[in-house]
Amino acid sequence: MANIEQEKEYIRKIQKCQRNWDYTKPMPEEHINYLLWVARNAPSKQHEAYYDIYYSADRKVINELYQWSWGSTHSGAFNNKPPATWRNPQMNGSLFMLFVMKHPPTARNSMNDGSLAKTDHAPRWENGLVAVGTALGLVMRAAAELGYATGCNKNNSQGPDCDFNWERRLGLYEDIYVHKKKKMLYGLGIGHAQEGRPRNESDDNELVIGAANGHNLSLKDRGEERDIRNWKYRQCSIVDITKSDTATDPYGNVHELPEKAVFMTNTQYPRAIKTIEIK
Repeated sequence: MANIEQEKEYIRKIQKCQRNWDYTKPMPEEHINYLLWVARNAPSKQHEAYYDIYYSADRKVINELYQWSWGSTHSGAFNNKPPATWRNPQMNGSLFMLFVMKHPPTARNSMNDGSLAKTDHAPRWENGLVAVGTALGLVMRAAAELGYATGCNKNNSQGPDCDFNWERRLGLYEDIYVHKKKKMLYGLGIGHAQEGRPRNESDDNELVIGAANGHNLSLKDRGEERDIRNWKYRQCSIVDITKSDTATDPYGNVHELPEKAVFMTNTQYPRAIKTIEIK
């Protein structure tokens, strides 16, 4: 029989986003292959392929991608401070998976007249979102049982003067922005947590000031210039928090810099999710 209390512990564990990693502890190839198997074999509507998984267990590759993961808000209107943002170190684990939603090559949904829905039928994106969420949760649950910590990330390919770096690196640019057949969704970092350290501390000393997330940033003033999505750029600066106590952003706001990278946590707050019996 299932150990219900143990299952609850796994769920509580994967609610918590891990921000630091111990790279001295190896991840066996058997574990990597198993977690990829879980990702590939998660259930989906009509058993269609609504996503692909891009992954790496190569520290050099993962760290390269990590450089363009800006967007974890440090300050802004919510705490009455000038806007600033961190990279997302939860993705910088020993194994990284990126879930890319796509139009499946099959068509197993029917329209009300009996015809098959086209693969690019807009409501089918909903099927893709559910499929990715299901797979992501199952991988996290499997990783927890193997003893690993996890952290989800949505800030993919973001940061100052990032020219769709992830999309180009992975060969996805045209499918996403020209053909509109794919979407980068969530990334997932998996690995061993650093022992004896709060999960919300990071080893990264760089902080972007002048922006509260990673969307369309630039280290220079780009005026009214917009990207292919028609998004306007916002100027910002990157500072090393170990070099000074304060820094001024391009808008003249003075930032009091933290002594170390500490991220907000939210799992201590209640959520208004109800379970309502249908009678």
